[in-house]
Amino acid sequence: MSFFEEHGSGAISWKKNLVVLWAGVFLACASYTSCIPFLPVYLLKELHVPQDQVNFWSGLVYAVTFLGSAVMAPYWGAWADRVGQRKMAIRAGFGLALTYMLGAIVQTAPQMLGVRILTGLISGFVPASLSLVSSTLPRDKLGWGMGWMQSAIASGSILGPLMGGYLAVWFGMRMSFYVGAGSLFFAAMMVVFLVRDLPFTKEQHREQMHVVHDIKIALHNRGLLYVMFMFFLVQTCTMAIQPLITLYVGELMGGAGDASVTMSGWIFSLAGIAGIIAAPFWGKRGQQCGFVRILCLVLCCAGCVNLCQVFVSSIWEFAAIQFVYGLFLSGAVPNINSTLVEVTPQEMRGKAFGLTTSAQQFGGVVGPMLGGLLGNYMPTRYVLFSTGVVLLSAAAYTFASRLRKAK
Repeated sequence: MSFFEEHGSGAISWKKNLVVLWAGVFLACASYTSCIPFLPVYLLKELHVPQDQVNFWSGLVYAVTFLGSAVMAPYWGAWADRVGQRKMAIRAGFGLALTYMLGAIVQTAPQMLGVRILTGLISGFVPASLSLVSSTLPRDKLGWGMGWMQSAIASGSILGPLMGGYLAVWFGMRMSFYVGAGSLFFAAMMVVFLVRDLPFTKEQHREQMHVVHDIKIALHNRGLLYVMFMFFLVQTCTMAIQPLITLYVGELMGGAGDASVTMSGWIFSLAGIAGIIAAPFWGKRGQQCGFVRILCLVLCCAGCVNLCQVFVSSIWEFAAIQFVYGLFLSGAVPNINSTLVEVTPQEMRGKAFGLTTSAQQFGGVVGPMLGGLLGNYMPTRYVLFSTGVVLLSAAAYTFASRLRKAK
């Protein structure tokens, strides 16, 4: 395998793109997880939301970001097919840096709500980066490369909560937003100076955008519909528990003080550590054994592990189950992304990533709202148990609809 893959008159280093975009995705995810998982505490302590309204505002602030992103993702995906994923990553990187800066200076919950709506409307750095990497990777490196990109997401999920937890204790929670803004600005600058996109023809630049038409095409592509459904389901299960974990950790530790905030950072990081260990492994296994087959396996195992949440009685048991759960669930996204590349042609890759991002973001809307609603009527451990049931159902659906028919 040569170092360069030739495209048109120039040469694109897929290795350089992979390394730079890995770092950019890492910084973007670290910025997110240093701030957003702690929003319930931010609303409570910095924005002075009453205790009995924190769950409502947490679910709402989480959900509106994903709703805005879900609405705009197909539009940004269509634009990417006209002007390139690189420009979309740059746009989103600088835009997100601005919104994180605004998040650091808000004074009320409605102001934070407005900032998070704006964040959703201009987001898209990670999907654009993943799409660009998938377009420039050699075919035989696809599963391996997407596994490594998933490990960037996981790595950011490690550093972010740790950094956010300690920054909150040492300097106040607003500092996490300032640091996140600087990290996103730096990530966007790396893309500006170090990343190259595939060359675009004049016909592509003149191509008209028809988002509704793109959605109609997707509805006739059964493989793409399956990928969109899996993204929605996995994101729903992931986000349903995020607004609850910080307060649940405080409950397990007997109080929601500084120690519980720091411990929450460590708990959130466990999934990232598991992802670094397991995501490249599952991506490579998918390349060898079939992406859908491995996806079915990891969904089944993650679901079984989460059923054990109902027996948790201490913070250490919760941490151990979260880590093992992360070892399996981290294999879902790289195999879903690789399946997406298999079922869509190169010329509509941006649109496809836009549509799947939209499905994923709708999961981000449903998840926090559903988690917040269920959290008002049942203990958090049973909400976690419920996500295990959903993942097992997804594994059964994958086996019945994709694997059995393929035999």
